[in-house]
Amino acid sequence: MSATPGIPPPRRRYAAPERRGPRERDTAELVQHVLPAVLGFGVGLVWVVWVGFPLYAPVLIALGVWAFVQVVVRVVGGITGRYVGLRGDTTPPRREYSAAQALTAQGRYREAVAAYELAAAESDGDPEPYLAVARILRDHLGDPEGAAGWFRRSRQDATLPPGVQLLVCQELIELYTGRLRQPRRAIPELARIADLVPGTAQAAAAERQLAALRASLQDDGVGGSR
Repeated sequence: MSATPGIPPPRRRYAAPERRGPRERDTAELVQHVLPAVLGFGVGLVWVVWVGFPLYAPVLIALGVWAFVQVVVRVVGGITGRYVGLRGDTTPPRREYSAAQALTAQGRYREAVAAYELAAAESDGDPEPYLAVARILRDHLGDPEGAAGWFRRSRQDATLPPGVQLLVCQELIELYTGRLRQPRRAIPELARIADLVPGTAQAAAAERQLAALRASLQDDGVGGSR
């Protein structure tokens, strides 16, 4: 994809999901389950040595400490989860599109599009399958109009972070002014960039390109409005 003149493309951010490896899970389970029991048993042994009875004190104390720790972990975890949820800090898990990505890598583009279309229908607002379809249509299947339609659909049917909104505008501008040769359709996208990032160098560049485009269309006898 070629960048729009005067407007540097934003960095794409699709963070990989955080997963705990087996070692981390084993350590967490050790701390939560085994360590309290061992500590409790040790306290029980000390009790028996100092007091001399009852002999089953280590087992009882170990069970008591273990149960106490489990209750504390559950209560604290529940409170923390509710607090984070109220603050809105939770991040939904990122969906996997490995099958569609594999089809794309193999050059099976129509099958990849079908897989991404199915994922888009089930994506619950994730823009990635919409953008993937648009780029496959544009870059591999020679369908710039279809690509533009999927870029627009990503705005209607998905939830786009600000940086991705800007990227979609830029990719639509590149399609309209380049492959589709319909620069008038780029006018709303340039105006949208100026509204998305007001007061920035990107907004200023978009305003300059918008003015130049309007002047060019007027010279050619084609009207255009924001």
